[in-house]
Amino acid sequence: MHRWLVAAFVLLGTAGAFAQEPASRAEALAREREAKSKELQPPEPSGLERALLTLESGRLFERVLNPPEGFYPKIGNITPGGGFAIGPAYRKPLFGERAVFNALAIASFKRYWLLDSRLEWPQLADGRLFADVHGRMFEYPQEDFFGLGPFSQRDNNVIYGFRSSEIGAAGGLRPVSWFELGAKVDHLTPSVGPGNSGRSIGELFTVQIVPGLDAQPDFFRYELSADVNLREPRGNPRRGGQYKVVYQQFDDRDAERFNFRRVDVDLQQYLPFVRDRRVIALRAFASTSDASAGQDVPFYYQHTLGGPDDLRGFRQFRFRDNNVLLLQAEYRWEIFTAVDGAIFYDAGRVAPRFEDLGFSDLESDYGIGFRFGTRNGVFLRVEGAFGSSGGKHFILRYGHVF
Repeated sequence: MHRWLVAAFVLLGTAGAFAQEPASRAEALAREREAKSKELQPPEPSGLERALLTLESGRLFERVLNPPEGFYPKIGNITPGGGFAIGPAYRKPLFGERAVFNALAIASFKRYWLLDSRLEWPQLADGRLFADVHGRMFEYPQEDFFGLGPFSQRDNNVIYGFRSSEIGAAGGLRPVSWFELGAKVDHLTPSVGPGNSGRSIGELFTVQIVPGLDAQPDFFRYELSADVNLREPRGNPRRGGQYKVVYQQFDDRDAERFNFRRVDVDLQQYLPFVRDRRVIALRAFASTSDASAGQDVPFYYQHTLGGPDDLRGFRQFRFRDNNVLLLQAEYRWEIFTAVDGAIFYDAGRVAPRFEDLGFSDLESDYGIGFRFGTRNGVFLRVEGAFGSSGGKHFILRYGHVF
């Protein structure tokens, strides 16, 4: 009997040991996990990621290049053909911040220069009204000209200089935040010269071919516009659209040879997906100019196609005429914070008559690029354009394409 009791106690102790072993092992594993969890640290971003996050969250571009007040450097392009330009700019809120005064003086290495100043009242009547007075002077000494019409020849490239002043006022109504009705009047003093380098326009083209080559009268330009702007965010859109119509009347004050009217329609749409990290951006732009009987549209006020903002596979101002059609599509995606990629396609055409515009025989190009900026705006674009009859083009441009 004694032997059976000893055996029973041994068996019970062994069973208890086996029963306690899993519990002890589980407790040990739990303690190890708890110790490791205390040692875990969140992943450290790389130096590039930290720099990009600082640019976006700290709004460095806006604070340095577009501050709310004071002096700042103005960096960009005066015109597509003007090259890199830089100069001082100044902004000052006035009248209890109900108005803002802006001024800048900017010049490029190609001797392009621009002086611009304006006094704006952007939020009158609780934001329902806006107004400004403005003035500018500029000189563009090396503007390209290839001839008029869709069949102009690249070998006919010549240079002309263009100088002008513009003084005027603008105002409008904003019944809701996304809709504006505007009006503007400007006094213009255009002047055309031979250009400061290369073959001059007068060496190849005559007055009979190029209206306005021999005379540049002063103009009054009257403008009416309607703008529906549903883009979000407006500086670097990811969704929504903008739909704008502009009517202009050019009144020749001296020669009575260049009175004409113009209507521009600019439609943009942004289709987001994958939480706005991917965007399909679409644009359609059309412009028609109609001169009065016996009048002409001077060549220096005609719309053009070609360059970093429209037909990117062609040289600046490659095509020029009274009527223009432009179609653009882009697929944009976020690569890093503050860096986007884009694949684009452009197509367009110019014509002497509006009825000659259509979707056949369009000049076109495609390409890929990168954009640097924040949700409030694109500071720099770097792009390569291919697939056009104008050859390959590298683009370095300050600001967005649309």
